[in-house]
Amino acid sequence: MSRYLVIILLCIINTLASGQGIAVSPSRIFFDGEMGQTVSQAITFTNTSTSEFNFVAGMKDWDRDSLGVKVYYNPGSKENSNVSWLQLSQNAIQLAPGESKSVNLTMNIPDDAAKRGQTNSMIFFTQVKEQQGNQKPGFNMNVLLEIGVQVYYTPSGLSRGDLEFLAFEDRGTTKSAERMVRQMDVKIRNTGQINKDAYVRFELTNIQTGEEIPIESIAVAMMPQAEQWVRFSLPDDLPSGKFLAVAILDAGSQYDLKIAEKEITY
Repeated sequence: MSRYLVIILLCIINTLASGQGIAVSPSRIFFDGEMGQTVSQAITFTNTSTSEFNFVAGMKDWDRDSLGVKVYYNPGSKENSNVSWLQLSQNAIQLAPGESKSVNLTMNIPDDAAKRGQTNSMIFFTQVKEQQGNQKPGFNMNVLLEIGVQVYYTPSGLSRGDLEFLAFEDRGTTKSAERMVRQMDVKIRNTGQINKDAYVRFELTNIQTGEEIPIESIAVAMMPQAEQWVRFSLPDDLPSGKFLAVAILDAGSQYDLKIAEKEITY
């Protein structure tokens, strides 16, 4: 099996971990504090299954590509990495059925931390299993769980900035998941120095009839100073006519709503 297929499988399995009887909390850790200070946070594992689970920990750097997909790098290779500041109280976790257990994550904030702005890393907890002695020669695959916890450090005094629309594009009709869809893309920029979460709501209205077509909202997470495309798939079987497409960017009560509009013809 190729390395890339393994990574894809692990990403899929990560989203199903709670369904496999394993819960890890929190999934994101936000440290703050003064230079030279040591801060810590407990990470709690709960095994609600009838099986034993064993995990080993590892760390990587990461960021997001132009579509918001996480991309991983060797630890310490990115300028905004904080991997070298982190230490776990234990790197191996064994969970009996029904057991809960916590490990402590410690961050030693260096004296020059503020110069780097907001930093981040990812801690992976990867399931390990004993090799079965009766496996047949040739291709064998154990599908294991891998769970990621995002770790941020935010020094004081960083600019909160804002989220804003940069572009609103009609990409036309394309094939997605074995069906034809009309793809609309909006481009967003995070002007601030801190990570931001937001929802992009999309409204589609038939200009002639006033009918509103429901479109599912999309959650986005933006790295500092990042630009990112958000893609919406519209039904391709709508009646011919003119439609008003409205994208609404909602980053929470601390920010004003941003609105972008585009008229399209089916």
